[in-house]
Amino acid sequence: MPYLRKTAFIFSILAWAVPCGWALPFAQPTVAEQMYWQKQSVTFLGTTLDLNGEPKGIVAELDISFRKQEGQEVLNVTFASGPGKFSPLTQLAIQSGIVSAARMAGLDPKTWNIFLKFPNPGVTIYGDSLTAMVSVVALAMANGNSILLNRVMTGKVTRDGHIGAVGGIPLKIQAAFAKHIPRVIIPDDRFPEDNDWETPFLMQISPVSTVLQAYQILTGTTLPRVGKAPGLMVVHNTNEQ
Repeated sequence: MPYLRKTAFIFSILAWAVPCGWALPFAQPTVAEQMYWQKQSVTFLGTTLDLNGEPKGIVAELDISFRKQEGQEVLNVTFASGPGKFSPLTQLAIQSGIVSAARMAGLDPKTWNIFLKFPNPGVTIYGDSLTAMVSVVALAMANGNSILLNRVMTGKVTRDGHIGAVGGIPLKIQAAFAKHIPRVIIPDDRFPEDNDWETPFLMQISPVSTVLQAYQILTGTTLPRVGKAPGLMVVHNTNEQ
């Protein structure tokens, strides 16, 4: 699950941050190139600890930019080094999830450039449960679609393009309810300890098992399969400084 830590108070919780371990070079887009980047802010769900050290769900925002570059031979995913950070595990999970989601959709992401920024100062995201949300957003931007308002998802993307189980489902649902988010997409596959919860009043919970199902609910459109993506899709791990 995305587990957030910080050096001061945020979301009414106390946690702490550690630096990301990757610092590979990546060319930032020029002003002219930035004109062609699609940008979208998306909501994601996570868990953290409250002032008493008890786990609680939270709702946070993530900024995603997307651009295709013809002639490029690898997928480039860049993680901003601030204001908030992404742990190495989270970076790896997101990159792997995007590749797996693209493969499920029959797309080859080697021309894709994706830039992720977490705008909360001093906070580090841990875990892999925002993987599915980021991967579906990448597919949507590649196809010129947008995520519908008031919909959020938690889950990871497995290598075969399915939505895998993540922890803290009941806590995340309660956090979404507190923020008046009416629809939450969760993995159909869940951990036993996360099966004991009730759907809040006027809230819709949608279990899904594949990226294609998640895409349809989050965008309101069907993602056409264009065939199996050719060859091995290479991921270029980067971290913007």
